[in-house]
Amino acid sequence: MSYELAIHPDAEREWSRLDEAVKRRFKQKLKKERVANLRVAKDALHGVPDTYKIKITTPQFRLAYHVSEATHCVTILAVSSRDDVYDLIKLRGA
Repeated sequence: MSYELAIHPDAEREWSRLDEAVKRRFKQKLKKERVANLRVAKDALHGVPDTYKIKITTPQFRLAYHVSEATHCVTILAVSSRDDVYDLIKLRGA
């Protein structure tokens, strides 16, 4: 089953500010790990249904996305440092 990819406008601005090396690492993880399985239980965000994270450790960044079965859409909600991403998700109403 295929999904459409969308990005929250604020997340798009965050993405544009990232270093190219960080962007490349997120793209690689999306292609290798998440294309086949969007819902990775260990990466589910507690208290936010159907929302998952992709993390890179050096530097400490997180990409949070929401999976909607009803619309078959994956929406990138936030891309930020580990310390900020969880607050951003709450602000964006995920």
